Amino acid sequence: MVSIINLHFLNNLTFSNKNLCELYKSGAAEGNLCIPLCDSQDQFTFTCQTFHSTKDAVIRVTWGDIRFVLKSAVSNIPAIHWYDNGVLKYPSEKEFLSTLKAVTKHMLNYSLPSSSINKLAYLQPNEREMNLKIRGVEMDNIWILVQDNEYLISKAYADREIFPQVMGTCGPYFGLEFVEALPETYSLLYDQDTKKNWKRNVKYAIMMMELLEELDNNFREPLHLCDVKIRDFGITDPENGRAKVLDLDMVYPKSIVTRFIKEIETCGEDGDCKYYDCRGRCNTEIGKCGATITNNNLQVVCEKIFLGWRMSNTILLPGLLLSKYAPDELMVALRQCGNPENEDKVPRGAASEDVRKQIYNILVEIDQYIESDSYS
Repeated sequence: MVSIINLHFLNNLTFSNKNLCELYKSGAAEGNLCIPLCDSQDQFTFTCQTFHSTKDAVIRVTWGDIRFVLKSAVSNIPAIHWYDNGVLKYPSEKEFLSTLKAVTKHMLNYSLPSSSINKLAYLQPNEREMNLKIRGVEMDNIWILVQDNEYLISKAYADREIFPQVMGTCGPYFGLEFVEALPETYSLLYDQDTKKNWKRNVKYAIMMMELLEELDNNFREPLHLCDVKIRDFGITDPENGRAKVLDLDMVYPKSIVTRFIKEIETCGEDGDCKYYDCRGRCNTEIGKCGATITNNNLQVVCEKIFLGWRMSNTILLPGLLLSKYAPDELMVALRQCGNPENEDKVPRGAASEDVRKQIYNILVEIDQYIESDSYS
């Protein structure tokens, strides 16, 4: 749905039964996006983004030359304030910082440095709010935002180029940098299996391989993508850009996903031990899931993105690299990557480093050949 309006559209965005601009006008929302979105006559184009089951609202916003994605944070967070004999109370600044540090450590299994906590604790760290009433509203908003996995990862790792940048906030909503998503699988059907599309898809795949390498090796522990869909990846520039993860709701450190799987009470088979696309194995002798994730990001991407969606070993939607132009060497490596242990059921093994290097090198060679004069 596309709407070229401003206040009327936003007055229908709900969060905990209150809409965005009502929150702002009632004094319950602060942030640098509030005035442009709720108190200006500027014209915006709003496009509702579908298939985001974890968010109340995901809306693409075009504001002149600026584009961003407006998302709602999780809504079931107990308030940070309380009442003492009818008097509204907030934690001290020291207490607030300490609480944020504890919460973010629980979510990331990592104590963020004080500089990062300070940036999270203020909507405008360089111009800290001195008005106590407004500062209280800021605390309320920040408390909700920080406990949204997507917001936290984008802010905590803002120096990385693989996640969208936070453009701003208004109350429990935050704006993320807009990045063009990869084309949906339904637009990659065989009747579009042209040399031009193959060239494009090879470049996209190389960028995705580099993204996965960073997720696995450039953090304190690997970050796992637990809900892998092609629309959740974007490319900043088709020729010389890089891939970014566009939906961070299901991106977690390995130890956190391990915790999720270990918390499964009982299991009777391997299929019971999973958190979406993050998979483990069942110890059927004791009926408990093992203490670790057994697959990895590359395995899931090979299975679901590069090869495509399958049911009963039949391809329903071809993947990014399933093409008549793909050499046999690449297809063999991709099949080994997508199902490392040749399992009859859902693959649960991890793609090896050797397979990663093999696929990457083949793709680079293909890309270099495509760019040469020999390819026509």
